[in-house]
Amino acid sequence: MTDSYDDFQNRVSRIYKKREKRSFFRKNTRAVYSVNQDGYTVIRGAKYRKPIPWTGLIFVLAAFFGVKGTIISQVGPDIFQSQIANGESAGWVEKAGAWTMQPDPISDWVAKKIKSFS
Repeated sequence: MTDSYDDFQNRVSRIYKKREKRSFFRKNTRAVYSVNQDGYTVIRGAKYRKPIPWTGLIFVLAAFFGVKGTIISQVGPDIFQSQIANGESAGWVEKAGAWTMQPDPISDWVAKKIKSFS
């Protein structure tokens, strides 16, 4: 009984030593090591993570163009353009805001669609 137990412990220690050697050189690997119910070490690849949250960025852009289009449709393009001209003559924050709020084809299209509903 002790011989089989000693053999088992030797095998386990060899596995852990190999794992330590491997993890020293491959610290950025995405492998997940786990020990199952039988005591075996199972190596699995980690789940793939998206580097950029594309869905969130698309929602933010859609909301941005939607708000711009709504503002253009409510106040009218002439008043909207005059407000942008007022912002361009102020400080750098207002200039940045005026630059981002300039009418573009997407927000003009959204404004026309909103106007068609009313």
